[in-house]
Order: sequence, then C-alpha cells, then structure tokens
Amino acid sequence: MQCPVCNHENGDARFCERCGSNLTGNHASSDLTDTVTHTDSGSADSEYTRWSSTQQPASYEAAPTRSSSVSPVPSSVQDNENASNLGSADGSAQNQGANQWSNIVQNEKVQQAKEVSKQYLSYFLSVLARPYQSMKTVGEQHALHGLVTMILFALLTSTYVLITFGRLEADGLFISGFLRPLLYAAIILVVAIALIYGVLKLERITFRPKMLVAQLGTLLIPAIITLVLANVMIFISYSFALSLLVLSYIILFVSMNTLLFHHPLDRTKATIDSIYSVLIVNAVLFYVIYRLLTSVIAGFYSGLFSPFGRW
Repeated sequence: MQCPVCNHENGDARFCERCGSNLTGNHASSDLTDTVTHTDSGSADSEYTRWSSTQQPASYEAAPTRSSSVSPVPSSVQDNENASNLGSADGSAQNQGANQWSNIVQNEKVQQAKEVSKQYLSYFLSVLARPYQSMKTVGEQHALHGLVTMILFALLTSTYVLITFGRLEADGLFISGFLRPLLYAAIILVVAIALIYGVLKLERITFRPKMLVAQLGTLLIPAIITLVLANVMIFISYSFALSLLVLSYIILFVSMNTLLFHHPLDRTKATIDSIYSVLIVNAVLFYVIYRLLTSVIAGFYSGLFSPFGRW
C-alpha cells in the first residue's frame, strides 16, 4: 500500500515504514473503493449479461416467427398462378372478342335485312303498276325478290285459313289452320315452277332457273295484293274474301301461262302441239290445288266437329 504522505510502498503494513503515518484509514477507503468498483463492474457485467441473454434469444426467435408467417412461395406455384391468371385473362379477352364479333354479325344481319326489305318494297311498288313489263326486264339478281314474293303468297294463304278457322271456332288451329295450309301453298308453288321447268325443257329452250324464279315472282305481285285484301275483308264479308282468295290462285294460273308463252314455244317436229302441253300443265296444277284444297276443307270440318279441345 502506498503512503499518502511520502508515497512509500509499505505492502500490507498499517503504518508507513519511512514516515510512520497511519495507513489504516487509507486501506479501508482503498478496500472500500475497490469493493465498490468491483461491485459496480460486476453489477454492470451482470446487467449486460442478463440484457444480452434476454434480448438475443428474442431476436433469434423473432426471425423464425417472421419466416414461418411469411413462407416463401415455390416457383412452380407462382408459375401456375401466373399461367392461370394469363389463361383467365386470355379467356375473358376471347369471350369479349366473341361477344363483340356476334354483336357485329347481328348488326350486319339486321342492316342487311333492313336493306333487303327496303329494296323489296321499292321493287314491289315498281312492279305493281306494270307486272308484265317488269317481268321482261328483271334479271337473276331479282331471284331473291321472287322467292320472297312466293313466301308471302304461302304465308298469306295460311293466314287466311287460320283467321277463318278462328272465326268459326274450329279446333286444331295451329296444325289444321296454319301449318297445313302453309305447307300446301308451298307445294303448289313448287309444282308450278316444276311444271314450267318441264315444259321449257321439253321445248328445248335455253333458260336459267334463277331467272325463272325472278319472273314468276314478279308476275305474282298482284296476287299478294289480292291475298292481303282477302285477309282484311274476311272480317267484313266472308264471301267477298273467299272470292279474293280464289282470284289470287287464278292469278297464279295466269302467271304460269304468261311465263310459258313468254318463251318461244315451237315444236314443229313434235307429235303434240305446244298448246296441248300448256293445257296439260294447267290440268296438273289444277288437280294438285283441288286435292290440297279438299284436304284443307276436310281438316277444317274434322276440327269443327271434333269432340276434343282446341290445341
């Protein structure tokens, strides 16, 4: 221990060996100082050790917790999800494109139908004044108009029968009053075209089938007006409406004969004259109309006196 007076090193003595100063108080104070110093350093070390021991595991445990809560997604799963997202996007795009295309097609069809209806209306009005003169000037491009005229002829005929069945409260309106007359009227028109075609082939006349349909449809325009009047007049006078219906089919006969004689019928080397060929054609068409008409009338009376309810 160092003497505080003369700075002599005395070891563990209580009194200084050089000057005799009392070293007890300094020793105690130095021991106390050393004790306090060691105690403070120990406490600090213990605090640091305790803090580090409590903080480090927490930090080490926090990292696995975060890693467990947010686990890395495998690349295959991410690829599948990306592929599914791209597939759904492509599918929605394709569906949207298909819907847009269908809308465009529908709009085009509607526009085409409107254009055809406008063209047919102007064609109808122009032909109505001079059917025969118009028949000589039509071309193959009017075949669609002729076909529309024939469809209207069949529909108006079946509508007339349907209204008649409805006014007389007959049964089986849909079949006997609409479908059957519609089918029969279509058969009559097909037979008329087939007969004209056969005669022209027999006469060895060069012609085009589309032109034949266009010409016959042009000549049937007055029959359409007659059938429209018949469907209207049935609510006013049944007998007059029936007369108009008969007149429309007379126009069909006249149109067929007009179309036949429009072509140069010349069978000088044949055993039968052309007039007889035309008469045969008219007889066949009349027989077909008679048979179909009797079938419609038979269906009408069977529905009128049927004990079953209306279909």
